[in-house]
Amino acid sequence: MIAPRRRVPALGLGLAVALFASASLANGRFPTAQMVQLSAGAHPARIVLRTTFGVLLGEDDGRRWSWMCEDAFGYGRPDVWDPPVALGSPGPDGVPLLLGIPGGLRRTTDACGSTAVPEVGTDYTADLSATGDGRTVHWVGSFLDPSTRGLVNRVRASDDGGRSFRTVYEGSPGVLFLTMEAAPSNPRRVYLTARAENPTRDLLYRSDDGAMTLTETPLDLQGGAEGWISAVDPTDPDVVYVRSFADDPLRARDPGATLLLRSSDGGARFTEIARTTGAMRGFALSGDGRTVWVGGPDDGLLRSVDGAAFERVSGVQVQCLRWHAGALYVCGNHVIDGFNLARSDDGGRTMVPLVDFRRLGPPTGCAAGTAVREVCAPTWPTVQSGFGSLPDAGAAMDSGTRDAGGTSVATGPGGCAAGARGGRASGWGLAAGLAGLALRRRRVYREE
Repeated sequence: MIAPRRRVPALGLGLAVALFASASLANGRFPTAQMVQLSAGAHPARIVLRTTFGVLLGEDDGRRWSWMCEDAFGYGRPDVWDPPVALGSPGPDGVPLLLGIPGGLRRTTDACGSTAVPEVGTDYTADLSATGDGRTVHWVGSFLDPSTRGLVNRVRASDDGGRSFRTVYEGSPGVLFLTMEAAPSNPRRVYLTARAENPTRDLLYRSDDGAMTLTETPLDLQGGAEGWISAVDPTDPDVVYVRSFADDPLRARDPGATLLLRSSDGGARFTEIARTTGAMRGFALSGDGRTVWVGGPDDGLLRSVDGAAFERVSGVQVQCLRWHAGALYVCGNHVIDGFNLARSDDGGRTMVPLVDFRRLGPPTGCAAGTAVREVCAPTWPTVQSGFGSLPDAGAAMDSGTRDAGGTSVATGPGGCAAGARGGRASGWGLAAGLAGLALRRRRVYREE
């Protein structure tokens, strides 16, 4: 649910070549939901589900869905990329969806096409974060300084719901900024994670002025490797949650176990509060900060209340989690769980399915000349073939009706709705750093 640089981690030419070679293979990944975002309100105007085949946009409490393929945002081929996403605040133009790509930031409000955000240019996007109301959005990324051939980190902020951005920070040479989050109770309190080389070390940056100035501190991951921010407590800006790989993802074939760390003193010290057997792909924090959920395909859904030990509340193969307006949203595996996104009103014990990929119909609602109509629609049969069939062979859904200018998908039975490419020229140092980051993105899905 992020800033500038100069030099990048020295991963080496051979590693850079290998990583980019692996990333450039065709996107033949299993169709999976990776991240869910919801706009403000008990009945959000927009639900965004990032998947391995693009983005699904939901309306009417998840009864209608639109699909935008990766190419509609300018990513996905030839490289594999799992983009950070954020929702801005509702306005006369709708709810802006912002999506970071290796060479910039894209924005859409009509679910039919996207445009580049000019203030970001072709800078590499590391992360996006937005406050719950979508009013304040932060972008963090980097560009190659032509005078030094090194990376420079930048943080850009929007105070109008993602409609315009300004640069608030530029600097921190020699490190690679990774993730960023602002405190819900005080958006001027900002945390960033980063990794530095020579020597290799993990860092945490903290700001009390909206990232205009940053204070660097060592990030003790309790034996883990590379930290990414999962959340800041909704009521206490000094409480921050960080996840970390149990094994270095650049050395382990599969990082496997994931640690959940908590700090109650603004990031000065962290304590391990959970450890999963497999990847911890989901994290959620209740609105009062009292309940924490984590989960993954190997561990199911786990819950802790008021700091008690985590208990398993469901066997769902968790792919992502989010708490919103009193409900827990859970991403699952449609083959095993029967849904790709569900809502739970009882803390995760029971689920109301919202999306099963197998019930999605083809895109139909966008005008000629739009990216969805001209680029995405022709690829739908191939994408759909990867979903598999429903257990009962599944009655085919109709193609839906036009809704809000987007690509509508009709509601199905039971309430279910049916590395870097681009960017500016770079040296091998940039290639190595960004390739490593792209690899890490593919291995773990940030829910936040």
